[in-house]
Amino acid sequence: MGLPRFYQGGASPRAESLAARLAEVYLLWIEPLESIAARIERVTTQAQACGRRVSFGLRTHLVVRDDPDAAWATAESLIAHADPQVVQQRQAVMVGTPMVGAQAQARQVAQHRIGAHLWNGLSTVRVNCGTAIVGTPQQVTDELLAYWRLGIDEFILSGFPHLEECRRVSQTIVPRLQAAMAEAAVDLGEA
Repeated sequence: MGLPRFYQGGASPRAESLAARLAEVYLLWIEPLESIAARIERVTTQAQACGRRVSFGLRTHLVVRDDPDAAWATAESLIAHADPQVVQQRQAVMVGTPMVGAQAQARQVAQHRIGAHLWNGLSTVRVNCGTAIVGTPQQVTDELLAYWRLGIDEFILSGFPHLEECRRVSQTIVPRLQAAMAEAAVDLGEA
């Protein structure tokens, strides 16, 4: 039996430095591609300076439906009936927080859309990872593939309701993503 791998999260400069020095896998909450690319570059550079290599993992929710409008409507339905006290409590937790990752998750933008397929509406009711990729199976696959191309080695995926979304993702996303990754690896001569 091998030793367990050491995963570490955190989005502050101190967390990035710690991951570069000690983590085997640096686990990120999903943000727009540019933000993730910059974080990967910073941690990779610091790890290389320490003579190390760090792998990267990405944690995100998924909202997948066959029709893009249905996917966005489903996303919005997840928070449509949120208790106003819960929303108010969540906002109060974020006021003045020094947690860089939590601030990024809870950024206030129109319709909670922080990207073409990124939606942070869950941050209005969740304290932790509050961003989801929303779209059709192909759109969600393309988004995940883009993060993989940046250097993400592992994905932690979830959705609501848990069982139904898990089934949907295992049937419509995982096979597409695996095939797309295998094809990309062949194109790069890595297979």
